[in-house]
Amino acid sequence: MPISLTFHTRALLSGIALLAACGATRLAAQDNGANATPFMLRAEYLSNMKDVEVKVVGLAEAFSQEQYAWRPAAGVRSVSEVLMHIASEHFVYMPMTFGVNPPADLKMGTGRDAIAALEKVTIKADVIRHLKASFAYQRTVLEAADAKLASGKITSFGQEHSVANLFNEYIADQHEHLGQLIAYARMNGVVPPWSKQAN
Repeated sequence: MPISLTFHTRALLSGIALLAACGATRLAAQDNGANATPFMLRAEYLSNMKDVEVKVVGLAEAFSQEQYAWRPAAGVRSVSEVLMHIASEHFVYMPMTFGVNPPADLKMGTGRDAIAALEKVTIKADVIRHLKASFAYQRTVLEAADAKLASGKITSFGQEHSVANLFNEYIADQHEHLGQLIAYARMNGVVPPWSKQAN
């Protein structure tokens, strides 16, 4: 059932998202960051993404089909749209950075067309299937990117980034969306699965 946003719920939404984003690993800031090779950074990035995957998929499974249509306010992404936006980043954004298209069997086009098509997926089982496949596809793309990683520099959306900076930006973005989903869950009475396990 829709919940109107009070000052307190807006604060909760913002606060949880901020905490999750601040919890993102900053690869270059670690003790070995200055000496880390692009391949070490990739391994750590993929390890971080595995943690994000477990939590995001866990939340996707915890929401009901009815709650997939819930959004905190008009013009803000719904639960299913946030989940599929995450999937689009793994199917489209990260592969584009490495010069790769989404997988052919996705059959949703490329670039912005694919992103728009993915965010229209609303059936819970389909969302979860796409989410899992998108994390796996991102891993496949990155594990085949030795030649691009070896240079230590990646051009993304017309700007050159260090590999560390690129991975940091993606990690921060993924944790921001995870925080968004945690806030959505709490506002709908959904307890994140890992919180249940910790109690």
